[in-house]
Amino acid sequence: MTEENPNHKEKKAKLEAEQRRRMREEYEKLTLTEQPKKQMKAAESNTKNTIILEEGDANISSASKHGKVDDECVESFMEQLKAKVKSEVDYSDFQILEEDLGKDLRTVGRFSVPLRLEHIAKRIKDGFGDITSHSSQSDCAAKPTYLLFCAAIKEMDDLKLDQVNKTKLLLWRDAINNALNLQFNVDFAIKHLFKIARAYFGFKVMEGKSGEEMLKLKNVDGNLEVPEDCLREAEYFSGKPLSTGLLR
Repeated sequence: MTEENPNHKEKKAKLEAEQRRRMREEYEKLTLTEQPKKQMKAAESNTKNTIILEEGDANISSASKHGKVDDECVESFMEQLKAKVKSEVDYSDFQILEEDLGKDLRTVGRFSVPLRLEHIAKRIKDGFGDITSHSSQSDCAAKPTYLLFCAAIKEMDDLKLDQVNKTKLLLWRDAINNALNLQFNVDFAIKHLFKIARAYFGFKVMEGKSGEEMLKLKNVDGNLEVPEDCLREAEYFSGKPLSTGLLR
């Protein structure tokens, strides 16, 4: 057996090292080129969505000053909530997941959840059983969607009507729709979200008005138009967590 020439071995090693260096440089160049494009695209998309949503909230506020939020305005947004759009909801959309993911884990049913989600996950389980029981996904595949769903319900439990806007409601819709798409048993959550949305419109009309002004609203006096169910839901959630009526 012929022994390989030491000089040849050294040249071969240098050549391989040079190839690895070039591949690394090409990868870094690609990353530096593509990442800003992706970030810019995402930023443009988020900005566009934010402008649309903020304009929607501004229109509601403007209309509410005149005591008017009509059925068309309400139903238009309700259709948005019902839409099966592609969801881009992520852990970063929920502060509790961004801060606590992987920390102080507690087991609830089939999943381990951050400590601050343990109580809400138990309440969901106690009220509705294993919401993932009909899903064909493995525990590993289902867990991200489960955590996002729990985080959305946790926010409902933490917030009141004066602390939400349309952007938040659509975020909750996406988290719930993700769960529905994986055949989670969470119809109860989307129905509850519809109630919150109607309450939101009612709250926008009621906000800052006196009792006498509210009586006029309820009587639909003159040019004032307020869907009665929106006022009813707003009164129901008044001063209460938005999870009221959903969890035990």
